[in-house]
Amino acid sequence: MKKFISAAIAATFIAAPAFAATITLSFANDDGTTQEWTFDSETNMATAGELSVPYTWDEEAATLCAEIPDQGEVCATFNEVAQAVGESSTYTLSTGGTGTATITAMAE
Repeated sequence: MKKFISAAIAATFIAAPAFAATITLSFANDDGTTQEWTFDSETNMATAGELSVPYTWDEEAATLCAEIPDQGEVCATFNEVAQAVGESSTYTLSTGGTGTATITAMAE
């Protein structure tokens, strides 16, 4: 569960393009798991199923952070910013995990 929630946090960085109200991302974690999350830029909430997590974004540091229930703050630092459907970005989590997130859908 920890890696699942951590991947959700990482996705928000990729959700940065201002023109999209919602972005759906597929996360391929280096541990072999994959999850899909939808990000709402108007509410700053990332959602997968019934789980919703608020997030903050530090553009200068390219770091996304969220307070995860029962885990505390988890942050993701990105190597690049994906901005269109089909583009990907690698990330490193403050918990030590890594992976690649790919934008699968965007809506205004």
